[in-house]
Amino acid sequence: MAPQTSALRAQPAVFDESLRPASLRAAGTGIERRFDVGFVARLALKEKQIQQNVRPVIAVHKWFARRPGTLFRGLLLSEFGDGPLEETFFEPHDLAGLRVADPFMGGGTPLFEANRLGCDVEGWDVNPMAYWVVRQELTHLDVPEYLARARGIEAALEGELGGLYRTQCCHCGGEAPVKYFLWVKVQECRSCRRDFDLFPGYLLAADQRHPRNVVVCAACGELTETEDRDRPGDCRGCGGDLVLGGPARRGRCPCPHCGEPGSYPQPEAGPPRHRLFALEYHCWECKGEHRGRFFKRPDAADLERYGRAERLLGQASAVDRFVPDDAIPPGDESDRLHRWGYTRYREMFNARQLLGLSRLAQEIAGVEEERVRHALATNLSDLLRYQNMLCRYDTRSLKSLDIFSVHGFPVGLIQCESNLLGIQHPRTRANVGSGGWSNVVEKFARAKEYCEEPFEIRYTGRGKRIVPMPGEWIGDSRNGGVEATRPVALHCASSVSNGALSSTSSTNLPLTALP
Repeated sequence: MAPQTSALRAQPAVFDESLRPASLRAAGTGIERRFDVGFVARLALKEKQIQQNVRPVIAVHKWFARRPGTLFRGLLLSEFGDGPLEETFFEPHDLAGLRVADPFMGGGTPLFEANRLGCDVEGWDVNPMAYWVVRQELTHLDVPEYLARARGIEAALEGELGGLYRTQCCHCGGEAPVKYFLWVKVQECRSCRRDFDLFPGYLLAADQRHPRNVVVCAACGELTETEDRDRPGDCRGCGGDLVLGGPARRGRCPCPHCGEPGSYPQPEAGPPRHRLFALEYHCWECKGEHRGRFFKRPDAADLERYGRAERLLGQASAVDRFVPDDAIPPGDESDRLHRWGYTRYREMFNARQLLGLSRLAQEIAGVEEERVRHALATNLSDLLRYQNMLCRYDTRSLKSLDIFSVHGFPVGLIQCESNLLGIQHPRTRANVGSGGWSNVVEKFARAKEYCEEPFEIRYTGRGKRIVPMPGEWIGDSRNGGVEATRPVALHCASSVSNGALSSTSSTNLPLTALP
């Protein structure tokens, strides 16, 4: 891969010792004398519990194993600050003139912490996604313009595809948005050739965030609410006995029609097939008087909506351009996909997801302003982790678990499809549920607003206080370069490549390189 470097200017990786405070030049290394392990450890522990609240910038895009930003702020201020760390940590600083380099930048935490303190920064990574994520963290963005375009795209898709994410409320009969579509894997019996469900269990929702337990009837598929999981009672549809344990476990599931023992997965049959068996929706009309969540068994109209998505996908001219047909390569984790019959990435999405994602990509490609277009493309990339048929549904917290909620590719038997567009309060725009376009846009906007006005959180006993840091900011420029600029050089290349340390080439990572 040819080295790719951001268009922001590079500087030699040097440090002028005269920039270190005189007290530290006389006494030795600042880190050895001023780094307060206990103080930083307490802050880091708090941050890791709610990292996006403490360092909103990381919400630009998912990255694995992010290190606490408070740790790197503590290291930098211990080395280059002047005074006890417990005091200087909550004061704004300007370390202009220092240069910090990271040869394996990953998600970029050391770089955006150093950049925030005024340092020149330079980073390398051979992973194009790491390069892209850090670049979006350190690129100034006009947030109002970005939000206007993001919401414009949302409105366009709402008018075109919004009906695919609606259902009829079981209580008032009105139309309501669906939060989550729940699917169970289906397999054909080798003996009688009839399809059957691979249910590992029939508990849809536990009585923790919903007043009662919701159980799927193994016989008729109706949803019944019950007080006691040990004695769930009778199905409200067919009157049969409700059970919580499902027939599919440890790769075995007998056919309920003929009793033939069956096994799963069956990769020779191709990628798994799924059947829609339940919906969680949100009715604004009934919410004030209704306790808990809204669940229903899909009706004929719900099944027809998905059928319409399949037909629209077949007619969509954008699909061939924006839906990748790449083969899934072998690997320690991707081999799990192969064992389930997945051979191409597009097979990990259902028709409604492919249709919506391809239309999003088409709309984003038409945005002229480059920084806004790149920000929206980053949103689309981050959205993919919620918009695929490997997401699971948490029966206790009642939410979608994205594909990266655990490392690897967990292939469950029950999959959760989130509303692509998201659900927002009509007046406050507060999001309901997770995994939609509006959720990702809100997090990204909050991340870039934090870049303009970063803060720290000071804990006092059981309380906490937001501490603004006037004069600190994250990015290559402030207010689009009107107020200030900072040297930032990012390289999609090895830090030991020939000429990497002195590279000043200027090549942008193309949109098509996004995964």
